[in-house]
Amino acid sequence: MAPVAYGFLILIAGAAVAGVAVGALGGTIGWWLKIHILLGALGTVCLFFLVLALDQGSLQWLNAKVTWGAPPMALTFLLSTAVARWLEMSTRLRPVWTALAAFITALIAGALCLKLFPFSIWAPVVAALGASVGLILVLMRKPKPVSR
Repeated sequence: MAPVAYGFLILIAGAAVAGVAVGALGGTIGWWLKIHILLGALGTVCLFFLVLALDQGSLQWLNAKVTWGAPPMALTFLLSTAVARWLEMSTRLRPVWTALAAFITALIAGALCLKLFPFSIWAPVVAALGASVGLILVLMRKPKPVSR
């Protein structure tokens, strides 16, 4: 493989890792501030574009970065939000521990998703998009509060 191809792989891997980190952080902060999930998603997407634009100072490869970075970002954002909401409803953990557990869970799931890169360059994208659809369906359900 040519050196340019290796450089491109490093570029998209960095964007995917940034997507995992930004998504997990955005979902956790959105839950912590108790803002609507769509507003949290909008803020997370804006932060993701800012991180990608500041990454190299050039917008030349932004399309490729978004293609491979946005699905892991969506996955970790939705997962951290879903985990935080579920822990808030079903446990008596303090909000700090709930946020920390949601953040770590999303980071682990994002790392596992990125472990699919050796199988195919498109495998993490497809897996993240499929899991994100499932998480959207889970988050659309009306929660049933648990009596304590």
